[in-house]
Amino acid sequence: MPLVRLSDDEEPAPNLAPMIDVILVLTIFFMCATKFSGDERKFDLDLPPADAAAAVDGPRPEILEVEADGDVRLGGEDLGIDDLQPRLATIREANPDVAVMIRGERAVPHGRMAEIYEACRAAGVRRVAISVRPRTEAVRQ
Repeated sequence: MPLVRLSDDEEPAPNLAPMIDVILVLTIFFMCATKFSGDERKFDLDLPPADAAAAVDGPRPEILEVEADGDVRLGGEDLGIDDLQPRLATIREANPDVAVMIRGERAVPHGRMAEIYEACRAAGVRRVAISVRPRTEAVRQ
C-alpha cells in the first residue's frame, strides 16, 4: 500500500467507509437470518376464544396447526395423522423438554383433537398447550 504524505495543515482522520460497509453487511445478515415470531401466524386459523389464557413459558414451542377439515401441519409441513406421532417422537429425542402449541380452528371435531393429544402423549411430549384468542379480541372480530 503506498503511503500518502499529508500536507502540514491536514489533520489525520479515520476512514469510516469500511466500518459503515461492515455494519450494513451485518444488518442485512441479521435481517435475513432472524426467524420472526409471526411464522405461526402464516396461516389464518379461526382460533376459539377463551376468557382466561396464559402465556407459554420456556423456549419457543413447536407449532402444530389443525384446520377445520382435519388437516395437520407441524412447523409449516403438512402431515397425516399417522405421521404425527413419529415426527413428534423424533423432535422429542432431539429436545426432551419440547413443548407443543396446538393451534386448532374452532370447527375442528373433538375426535380429531383427541387423536392429536394421543399422538403427543404417545411421542412422550408432556408440555402441550392450546392456542386461543382472548375473548375481548374475539368479540371485536
